[in-house]
Amino acid sequence: MFTSGIFASLFLLASAQSGKRGLFIEAVTDCSQFPLYNNETMIAGPWTIKVDNCYNGTAPQGVCSIEGFESGSDITRQRDDRPDTIEHGFITIVSNNDNIKTNLRCNGALNTIEAYVLSGPGAGALDWHAVGIDHHPSTGRLVWGKPKAEPVQAYRHYHRGVPVEGLFLGSNDETNWAVHSSRKDVSIMDMKTYWVMRLMIPETRIREDEFRTLIRIDGS
Repeated sequence: MFTSGIFASLFLLASAQSGKRGLFIEAVTDCSQFPLYNNETMIAGPWTIKVDNCYNGTAPQGVCSIEGFESGSDITRQRDDRPDTIEHGFITIVSNNDNIKTNLRCNGALNTIEAYVLSGPGAGALDWHAVGIDHHPSTGRLVWGKPKAEPVQAYRHYHRGVPVEGLFLGSNDETNWAVHSSRKDVSIMDMKTYWVMRLMIPETRIREDEFRTLIRIDGS
């Protein structure tokens, strides 16, 4: 098994399913293959997800300032007919690794990846909700509370047939992500700025203010 980030970072430069440079991915369909799996509860976790092999195209040698930063969360809006109720939100990357983190897990009974996020009336309460990709992978955000979200799952990466260390989040056989700053927007969790993730497809173009990255399950 390759442990060097060099091989994983190659996925940022070529489509995983194209076979370019001998790069391939394989979906992980069983929660028992995730970190911290409990055979009695059929739940793996909790753990965070984190920026892995991040690449900044405008920095010398591609140095990325948020390498290793972990998951946070925010809400997108409240219900129109119940303005005091938190209805849905999305998973973020914290702007500082000392900020409040959001945990995720793999629920084997439901075969879903879930996040521990705020929901419900008033300021909301923390609970587990299934996460997915908003509408279609081309739009990209990792969301909860949206019934039309595309499934999200973990993948293994291979370089010339040899597995690369780690499990990486993606959807529809895509595992490349772009991340950009929320600028002045702050999370309801801690009133801090954050980074927004969007899953990329081959037709997606990277924006000037974005970094390319993989999103890895911590501990994998």
